[in-house]
Amino acid sequence: MDRRRTPLPRSTRECRVRSMRTTALVGCLAVALVAAGCGGGHHAGGTTAATTSTVRTDPQGRLTAAARNALRANHRLAKLVLWRNAVPASATSSTRGPALAALRSAAAGRRRRGIHVKVVYDGFRITSVTLDPSFTRATAVVVDPQRVRPYGSDGKPLGKAVALSEKSRFVLHRLGSSERFIVWQVAPVQ
Repeated sequence: MDRRRTPLPRSTRECRVRSMRTTALVGCLAVALVAAGCGGGHHAGGTTAATTSTVRTDPQGRLTAAARNALRANHRLAKLVLWRNAVPASATSSTRGPALAALRSAAAGRRRRGIHVKVVYDGFRITSVTLDPSFTRATAVVVDPQRVRPYGSDGKPLGKAVALSEKSRFVLHRLGSSERFIVWQVAPVQ
């Protein structure tokens, strides 16, 4: 009599579901432990709560992060407009004022000439963000080394990729009392 055990066949889907359930269970357990302030007596739990509330009430940190988010959204928008030569209606969620007017003007110029520009390499980096004392405006400096390649309206390349190295100063405006900023103005830094 052959006593070898043959493993039961499991489908890949079954394994994935079991893995997801385990991951979800571990995540819930971790959240429950953190919420309960595990790992110590009354003093340790109080320290954790104080640290957490301090981080949550730091308006300068949250507003700086919001300004950085607006800069990244503006950058994604600029790359999209370079290729499509059209500014989408959603552009106002990250960019307004003179910066949006400049995007529209540049897109119209490329459209007239029948040129599309594709970003081949993008080294976008936010080097600094400074909030006004009133927290209603922010100024940022962005360095953006990139390689771009022009294409004709037929989709064929119009030459080789060109290396650019741009450094710009951005002025951002806060939207009312919310934690959102929009890019208002962009100027090259010499």
